[in-house]
Amino acid sequence: MPDDDLELIYLTLEDALELYAAIAGGTAEQAVAVLRSRSSLEGALARPTTYAHYQDADIALQPAVLAHGIAESQPLLDGNKRLALASMLTFLEANGYRVDATDPEFADWIIRLSAGLTPEQLAQAVRARLVPGS
Repeated sequence: MPDDDLELIYLTLEDALELYAAIAGGTAEQAVAVLRSRSSLEGALARPTTYAHYQDADIALQPAVLAHGIAESQPLLDGNKRLALASMLTFLEANGYRVDATDPEFADWIIRLSAGLTPEQLAQAVRARLVPGS
């Protein structure tokens, strides 16, 4: 787990739009065109810092609440689950971690968010597969 004194890197709205653009094969400007609710996406992006501050969330729970926030709020017209997964993995990678899981496992985790998987349950799955990045 990371050093408590280490400052984590958090995703911005611009980061999320760039991620969506990469997923959709377009530009960040095109991503703005499919943004249904800027405030919902900004709220989802703020969840990790909020959880870190108020609930002492660890390096697994913070990206889990990020993914859950995007998947739950559906801020885009399309691609919300893909953005949720990409954001979770990018957050971890930016902070020196990766998740040792298969693509089908990742897909299952994100799809299960729609069926009631909680951020805490997702964090538990992430935590069990979390490894230092290489």
